[in-house]
Amino acid sequence: MRKKKPVLLSFHAISNGSTTLVFGQLIYSYYRKFSFTDYSRMETFRRIAALYLANRCQQCRVQLVFDSATIEMKTDRNGLFFGKRKFRKTPTCLKEVHILGHTEVHIPENLFTRQVRHLDTHILVISDIDDTLIHSFISKKLLKFKTLMLTRVEKRKTVDNVVRLINRLHEDGAALFYLSNSEQNLYPLIYRFLRQNNLPPGPVFLKHFRKMRHVLTGRKLPRKDLHKLEILEEIIQLFPAKKFILVGDNTQNDLSIYMQAATDYPKQINEIIIRRAVESERNQRIVYRVSKELKARGIGLHYAGSFPENLLQ
Repeated sequence: MRKKKPVLLSFHAISNGSTTLVFGQLIYSYYRKFSFTDYSRMETFRRIAALYLANRCQQCRVQLVFDSATIEMKTDRNGLFFGKRKFRKTPTCLKEVHILGHTEVHIPENLFTRQVRHLDTHILVISDIDDTLIHSFISKKLLKFKTLMLTRVEKRKTVDNVVRLINRLHEDGAALFYLSNSEQNLYPLIYRFLRQNNLPPGPVFLKHFRKMRHVLTGRKLPRKDLHKLEILEEIIQLFPAKKFILVGDNTQNDLSIYMQAATDYPKQINEIIIRRAVESERNQRIVYRVSKELKARGIGLHYAGSFPENLLQ
């Protein structure tokens, strides 16, 4: 009988020169490849289903072998390892991953970079993904499910005006981070979408891994917005001298989350850009209430259905 084997589903390492944030997702799966390249609709469905049927590598001691250092980390109950490390000499590339006491973890090709990213740019852009860069129809459950499970990556539609804005900011020297409420299961599909549409490279932060039974029963995650706010704070604290542009949409709570970040870190937030994907009186009231406050702090707020490439010039 075929056994599920350990796979490094996602990995990123980002350094500010003295501290490196290292994180990744470990799963047990029958499959080793999740390219989502030239898949049929049925193959797309099967591979997404396989990701939700995979097992998490829970509470495992993990050894990460870099070119100039070896460290140990521990996965949480969702199979995620996440933490900051100080190195005598910051490594440049991940070579191997082992679960202590087990065989070597398989590292897929063309699913993430093994390089440690050193960011020397002054501006960092943190962008949501669903309904900000890709049409996901979050507010329409049936269409959302159909689009996710049965639409080939090559057929997924970008939010063109926001993608152009993101690309222009990158061309002007900004570095990209992607922060989404999608679960870790969807990392290969999201990564492929970003590459398919030539979006700037950058680490992708997703919510914790979910099991198929939780999806089928509609089990709600506790405090789902906490993920975004916690990660946002981790990134801002890792780069205290950087300025940030926060990009999202109004299908979930991006505006409220970014407003909290602006309150907590007013000197580091330059701009908040929210795409109006759906009509929301609640968000409109928030915008009206906080726009003067943000302006007084020198923080720009842009809330509209579309944006020109030269929005921040």
